Amino acid sequence: MTQVIIVAQGIEIRDAGQGFQLQNFLKAQCDPQKGSVWTYPKGAKGKPSHEVRVVYDIAEFTKALDTPDILVVYEGHSRYGQGPAFGPAGMPKVPDKKTFPTNPWGIHFRMGYDATDTECVGDLVHHSVTPVEYDLVTSGAKAFLPDALVAASRNAKARQKDIAAKKIKAKAVCGTKGAWRLFDSCAPVLAATTTARGDQPLEGRHYYARLPRKPEDEYLTTVQVGSADLDKSSLRCRLLFMASCSSHVHFYKPLNNRRKAVKSACKFLLTAEVCATAHAKTFLEQVLVKGHDLTTRKGIKKLLKALNGVSRSGSVGIY
Repeated sequence: MTQVIIVAQGIEIRDAGQGFQLQNFLKAQCDPQKGSVWTYPKGAKGKPSHEVRVVYDIAEFTKALDTPDILVVYEGHSRYGQGPAFGPAGMPKVPDKKTFPTNPWGIHFRMGYDATDTECVGDLVHHSVTPVEYDLVTSGAKAFLPDALVAASRNAKARQKDIAAKKIKAKAVCGTKGAWRLFDSCAPVLAATTTARGDQPLEGRHYYARLPRKPEDEYLTTVQVGSADLDKSSLRCRLLFMASCSSHVHFYKPLNNRRKAVKSACKFLLTAEVCATAHAKTFLEQVLVKGHDLTTRKGIKKLLKALNGVSRSGSVGIY
């Protein structure tokens, strides 16, 4: 039986080194079929051992997760935990509104916590995205948040109590570490900043941390995420490899919750750190050329050794 492998490449990554290396590998080792489908080995004459399908959109990624017994690799950005994002080739950092009325950088497969922390300058302004803010001060006790935001919410609420008790003057909140601060009041120049797309993503938004950096400071805010898309999935795939930065940090708990809820046997390959390498190519090398059987502990062990043997692997683990 032919083993199917889906490689879903996210926004921008398809145009980067990872995309080129994947295509070069496929051309060298596989036979092209209709669409972005490849069969292995080259010259199999209708009897391939593997079929590799390269996809570039949320619909195909969603379908892959619910397809029994296949192997799924997502190679792309974690978007700070907002979820996999997809877009056409040649996507600019700031898509113009005429061509893209809806900004692809702001569309995600939702599979995370209730909220995540996001860089205000490095993401919201840089890509001109305007996600819905998550209010740290009003978050409830049952909020599903990563540990970092649990602490941030606790600190923000404590600062609000201090202000209410007049232990901190309201006008001094801008210089108070951990407070829930409004850009309009504490950083009005940034609040008024208009992007090339014509948005003002920091207007009316709060931040809970200011990070001194050069040439300009960075700020952290919280945005709503949730797991609406993951909650519709049956996770019938055999394995899901999230080859994206800190995917274990961002997505493991939501994924594991869903796996338990639907009694899935899907295994997860996830990263613990920043990931910047051609993992899809390395994965295919190990499964196709090296022939490692991922249904065995020995096969998984050899795959992990190969994945973590490359520079900036992100420390891949099996879960």
